[in-house]
Amino acid sequence: MKFKQKIKNRSGFTLSEMMLAVLILLLATAIVAAGIPVAKNAYYKVVLGSNAQVLFSTAANALRGELGTARDVQIDGTSVTYISADTGSRSKIYLGTAEGYTGSTICLQEYAETSTSDFGIIGTVSTQAGHALVSKQAATEGLYVTYTGVSYANGVVTFTGFRVCKDSTNLVGDASSVLSIRVFPTPAE
Repeated sequence: MKFKQKIKNRSGFTLSEMMLAVLILLLATAIVAAGIPVAKNAYYKVVLGSNAQVLFSTAANALRGELGTARDVQIDGTSVTYISADTGSRSKIYLGTAEGYTGSTICLQEYAETSTSDFGIIGTVSTQAGHALVSKQAATEGLYVTYTGVSYANGVVTFTGFRVCKDSTNLVGDASSVLSIRVFPTPAE
């Protein structure tokens, strides 16, 4: 008898209390689920901005490495030709298309002097097709580095409009961004 009495006196949740608890749980889940895409998008923007900043610095350092000790620097429109201190050959930095890039990116092309056997004339021919100054692996997420103009005066090469873009949208830098590189030419050998 005592056992039946205990079972009879136990109180539990009513159906309406249970429904209210389930409703509150569903609302909390919906709020959290709605915030996930927002957080994911914010994370993507932060990572993209960080990658763009790293690419900007990498490209600037690569240009400094190429031009810092160059000889016989010449400007031709929006390209720079020079004699590389590393290879001793004529090289060219220009805007072009490179495999895997969505926009016109900074490219590097190297030349070598060759002589023709008929008349002994020495000329320059391309030893390789131009390639992106910064590797495709460094330019993740469809990023590319570009500039609008280049000038050379008083031993300084100046790139104007130096920036990192994705789908024609500036991520780092803009039309007023300037990258100046002081050239300390090495003596010719």
